Amino acid sequence: MLSCAKENETYKATITVMSVGGIPIPNANLKLYVPVDRSYEFLSTTDENGQKTFEVPAKAYYDIKTWRGTFRGCGFVEFVKGEHIYQTVYIRTYGDPLNSCFD
Repeated sequence: MLSCAKENETYKATITVMSVGGIPIPNANLKLYVPVDRSYEFLSTTDENGQKTFEVPAKAYYDIKTWRGTFRGCGFVEFVKGEHIYQTVYIRTYGDPLNSCFD
């Protein structure tokens, strides 16, 4: 069976930033990047629900860094063609021994 519909060519992900207690964090800074020269880098902030949606031009794994005040968090996301990926990153205080995201 043939279809006239175009294949979904998007690479989309929604990142949610939350406290370890499960509270969404609005206005958290987000940085998505690939740690290689001349790669795409995205900087943004979360909305009132602690979320931000990104659309990238190709399949890739992006590292995520997020921060608000003295809270920090990190993670990664894989963008997959035709899928909308949902990823949650939890933030902790900078001095928390379980927070090993930043130098």
